[in-house]
Amino acid sequence: MTTSARLAERAVASWLRRSREGPPGPFPHRPVTRAVAAHGITALPGGLEHRLLDAWDRTRESPREPGGPEWATALWLECLTSSLRDAPSYDAYTMTALFGQWCRLGDAPRRTARLSALLAADLVRHELRRAAREERPAERRFRTTAATRLARQLDAYDGWTDPGATPPHLETAQALRRCGTLLSAGGRGLPVPLALLVESSLPVATAEPDEPLFLRTVQIMELLAEQAACHIGEAHRQALAATPEPAALAAQLRATAAGIAHAHHVFHLVTTIDPAQFAAIRAATVGTGALQSTGFARLERRCRGTAALRPEPLAAIGLDAAPTLAPPLCAALARVTARLETHDRAAAARLRLATDAVNEQWRRWKRTHLGVAKKIIGDVPGTGGTDGVRYLARHLKEPLL
Repeated sequence: MTTSARLAERAVASWLRRSREGPPGPFPHRPVTRAVAAHGITALPGGLEHRLLDAWDRTRESPREPGGPEWATALWLECLTSSLRDAPSYDAYTMTALFGQWCRLGDAPRRTARLSALLAADLVRHELRRAAREERPAERRFRTTAATRLARQLDAYDGWTDPGATPPHLETAQALRRCGTLLSAGGRGLPVPLALLVESSLPVATAEPDEPLFLRTVQIMELLAEQAACHIGEAHRQALAATPEPAALAAQLRATAAGIAHAHHVFHLVTTIDPAQFAAIRAATVGTGALQSTGFARLERRCRGTAALRPEPLAAIGLDAAPTLAPPLCAALARVTARLETHDRAAAARLRLATDAVNEQWRRWKRTHLGVAKKIIGDVPGTGGTDGVRYLARHLKEPLL
C-alpha cells in the first residue's frame, strides 16, 4: 500500500468514527483524491475501498442543505464509488452528475460558464507543470504550446474570453499567473463547495499519466455543452413568444456559438494524449461511454428535435433525461426569420448570421472531434454499439440549426 493510500484510509476511518458520535466535520477529500490519482479507482487497496463505501453509505442518510459542503460531499462520494458498487456511468465517471446539480441550484448558464473556465484553468496549470518535468524537448514544446493556446481563451477575472477576439501570445509564466488568479478568485479564494468541484473532481480509473488530462477535457466540454443547451432553451422560449425580440434571440444564439467555440479550443490539449494510454483508459472505463452524454443530447435534441434521435444515443440517453422540443428550435427560428423578412430584413439578416455562426462552430467542433478520434482511438469499434470513427464521419455534416 502506498503512503497516499494509507493516509487516505486513516483519514476516512477517522471521519467515520466522528460521524458515529456527531457531526464529523469536513470530509478528507484531498488525501482521498491523492490516493485515487496514485492508484486509479480500479486499483485502490481493499481497505480504502471499504472505507469509501462506508462513507458513501453514511452520507446517503445524512440531512444536508443543497449546495452546502455536506451536499457536495454526498454527491461526490456517489460519483467516486460508482464503479466500486458495480454501477459505472458516464455521469459518475465525469462527475457531471455533481456538476449539473450544482449549476442548476443557481443561474445555470453563468454557473456552467464559471465552472468550465475554472476547470480549464486547472487543466492548463496541471499540463504546464507536467510539461516542465518532461525530459524530451519536442514533447515538452508540444504540451506547453497546447496548454498556453487554451490559456489564451481564459481571462484572469472573467473566465472565458470573447471567442471573436484575437488573444495575445502568452509565455508559460504568464499563463500560469492567469490561471492562478482565476483559480483563486483574484486572491479571495473559491467558496468551499466550488473549490471541491475544482480540486477533487478527477476520479481517474487508472494511474495512466494522460487520464487526468482526458477526463478534465471531457468535463469541460460537457459543461460547455450544457451551457449551450441552456442558451438554446432560452432562444426557443423567445422564438415562441407572441412578439419575438430578434436582438435578444440573436444574442442567445451568439452565446451558444461562443460556448461551442470554447469547446473546440479544448481539443488542442486532447491531441497530446498518447494512443496507448488512451486504450488502457478505455479498457478500464467500460460502461462510461460518451454516448451517455446528457449535455450534448440536450443540445442536439433542443435544436433538431426528432431528427437528432439516432438509435445509439437514444438507447443511452432516453427522452426523459434529454427531451426534444416541439417545435424544435430550428423550425421556430425558420418561422421567426420568415416573418422578419416581410418587415425588417436587416433583423432577419442578423438572425441568419447568428444561426450560421452556431452551425459553423458546430461543424468545426465535429470535424476536429473526428480528426482527434482518428489520431487517438483509431479504427476500432465505438461505444454503445457504434462503429467508432465511421459513426462520427456519417454524422459530420449534420447542422444544429
